Amino acid sequence: MFIVDRKSAESKSFDKPGTYSVEVSSVEPSLTPKGDSIVKLVFRAADGSVASDNILNRDTTWWRVNQLLSACPNVQIADGEQLDFSKREIFNDFLAKFKGQSLDIKLEEETYMKDGEAKKTLRVRRFQKSAVAPF
Repeated sequence: MFIVDRKSAESKSFDKPGTYSVEVSSVEPSLTPKGDSIVKLVFRAADGSVASDNILNRDTTWWRVNQLLSACPNVQIADGEQLDFSKREIFNDFLAKFKGQSLDIKLEEETYMKDGEAKKTLRVRRFQKSAVAPF
């Protein structure tokens, strides 16, 4: 059933670099143009500020999955457990467990070029255990 929730549609960007307490508001699996599995995590702060981060399903980026797991102690996965992330469904289902979890994210400013012009954006650089109680 559809649930009317105007607050979930309101969003604004974070104003500046820093560490922010957030909740994982959505987990959106998709594919890259090359066919690799990727999951977009959307983070929302209590004031409505929103940031997102993509986690690519590659062994070279799985350290980020461990960092996210460490930042969300309510997601119960035993150390040493092995998960076959070569199966897209397992990767997607695993990251879906983080929806609704509270954590802190560290945002850093990054400069990039677009249409010959230097632009700035805030990127998620670190996941950390929340320093405050969940909201």
